Amino acid sequence: MRNNRFLFKSVCVIFAMLSFQIIFSQADKLKGALGDNSITVKGKLQAEKGKYRYDYHDVYQQDSMAKDLQASGYHGGGPSWLGIIYGAFKVCDDNLIDDLEMKVEVTGVTFWSPNKEDLEKIGRIVNIVKSDNACLQLAIDKATELDIMQ
Repeated sequence: MRNNRFLFKSVCVIFAMLSFQIIFSQADKLKGALGDNSITVKGKLQAEKGKYRYDYHDVYQQDSMAKDLQASGYHGGGPSWLGIIYGAFKVCDDNLIDDLEMKVEVTGVTFWSPNKEDLEKIGRIVNIVKSDNACLQLAIDKATELDIMQ
């Protein structure tokens, strides 16, 4: 019986260590996306009135996650994507997102900045969370912790 408890404790410790390693790996992947210009910007980036504008409306995307987010109890449109994007930046300990002008709509979210590179970072983060479920969940968890996920 004693050996079984030791084995169980050992398995729990190994599982916890692997879980932490996975979380840190996903956080590193999000952080890496901020500076990796080889990652394609997902969404629409354009010049507008002396500034740059970035739009992401997931509900209109072929690979939309709106229904999955709604099935999980979230809005699925703009309010959810603001939370996901905000959460991803906070996982990275990056406060850029706090300094940008933004507008949340039912179907998506829009950001403005005089700096195109700032908005490209958002587009790369969106690409990563759309392509990696663990990164998406990490961003949602952080947004939930910060009470911004809808």
